[in-house]
Amino acid sequence: MSELQEVFNNREIAVGIWVMLAVAISVFTKPVRQFLTSVFPILFCRKFVVFYIVFLSYFGLVTYGLYAMGFWDTSLLKDTIFWVLFLELPLFIKTIEKAKDNRFFAQLIKENIALIVIIEFILNFWTFGLVTEIIAVPITVFIGILYAISAKEKNHQQVKRFFDWIIVIFCVVVIINTVAHIIKTPNEIINVAALKELLLPILLLLLNLPIVYGLALYNTYEQVFIRVKGSKSQKSKIKCKIFRFAGVYLSKITAVRNHLAQTLVISLTETDMKANLGKLEKRLSMHVGENYMKRTRFYIIWCIIGMLACIIGLILSNSYVPLKELLSFNFTLDIHRIKEIITYICSAGIIVFFCFFIYSIGLRKKKKEEISQVKKYSLHNLFYLIKRQYNMLQEFPPIDEPKELFMQYITTAYELKLECDKSIAIFENLLTTWELDTIKQLQLSTTTLAYNVGIDEDEINQYNPDSFNSYFVDKKLTVSQNEKINFFIHDVQKGIEKYTEQIKLCFEEFKFYM
Repeated sequence: MSELQEVFNNREIAVGIWVMLAVAISVFTKPVRQFLTSVFPILFCRKFVVFYIVFLSYFGLVTYGLYAMGFWDTSLLKDTIFWVLFLELPLFIKTIEKAKDNRFFAQLIKENIALIVIIEFILNFWTFGLVTEIIAVPITVFIGILYAISAKEKNHQQVKRFFDWIIVIFCVVVIINTVAHIIKTPNEIINVAALKELLLPILLLLLNLPIVYGLALYNTYEQVFIRVKGSKSQKSKIKCKIFRFAGVYLSKITAVRNHLAQTLVISLTETDMKANLGKLEKRLSMHVGENYMKRTRFYIIWCIIGMLACIIGLILSNSYVPLKELLSFNFTLDIHRIKEIITYICSAGIIVFFCFFIYSIGLRKKKKEEISQVKKYSLHNLFYLIKRQYNMLQEFPPIDEPKELFMQYITTAYELKLECDKSIAIFENLLTTWELDTIKQLQLSTTTLAYNVGIDEDEINQYNPDSFNSYFVDKKLTVSQNEKINFFIHDVQKGIEKYTEQIKLCFEEFKFYM
């Protein structure tokens, strides 16, 4: 056990024990065996196997590169395996679902380098005794399940508040335990080994972005290619034409996927596809929302690359420290020599790049303010309705009180549907890809809610709280139902939940404009 504790901390051992116990028990149950029987053929189909080989080969090269530079060693093996299992694999699923342009990867980097990551690392650095952790893990899971259940029901709010206090107390105990260890043994966390453990997930994420990007690119190409029409000989030519158009640019192939009706559907030959892709290229070049900030982003990226290249080049050419020792933090600084290097930097290209960088940031801010003012004015009604609905959201929508439901949700939802239709039709060219996609998701949720309610958008103005209450009650009584579920109430509730999620998402995404 002591050898095991040298590799894993007590919390990891406790979680491992309970996971192995749960797996051992569940494997003998019929539902789990049926699930595994259906899932294994999918996980080990030819395409997935090829991806596994590509990923493991690339990941092995990345790890070996870090090892060759002196950063990675066997002490980081556990952290590397955990990162692959609990971060990289879920990231692949998230990439397939949501990666559409470079904004996804920018958000990904921002989330993983946020302050909360450092705080979580510090809080998990020290754990309680093994017996305490073994007892605490199932209790924590059980409390989490009960909390999730109680949070969904309005009648269980007292139970939810009770669990809120338990969670707060547990967090306070963990923080106190962590602070006490920092005070007693600060050297355990303020050292090179701890710094490597903190930097490892960030480095692995950055170095594995090409394979993640490649997965998103392949997935999007796959979605486009399966919709190619025409004869067998023309299909291969059309695919080549699409690849020459989009190349390795995820945003371009995503644009093709988003405009299938204008590209693939009406293209049966290579000539048709060439003409339609030309029209799409022209349309994309006139897309204000997507292109307005492109030039400033180009300036900023190349300024950063130029400054880093100058700094690295000057340090390497004027330093007696080998690269391997530099990356493994195994060196002492020569202050006099550093001052000389800084003098060289200040008299060379750094100043140029730095000044241009400041100019680019100012230009970016100016252009962002300009386009933001235009969007605030053009989409004022949409943003106003989103903000108004967000302020009226309730933790538990009043499904059993039709009058309040009508005033708090239904009327605004129908107004938002019309406003989304208008914004997409008129201002599509003004919006970025992610803004347009967010509004389309809101449009879909309002359309679904209107369909579940059963009132046409042209007729909703004829209703007031009293007439809607009568309609709601009649619909509830006449619709089909079983012993537990009234299908009308169930559909309305699901529609309200989806609509609420989209309102929260839109409020966060467009908060800058509000």
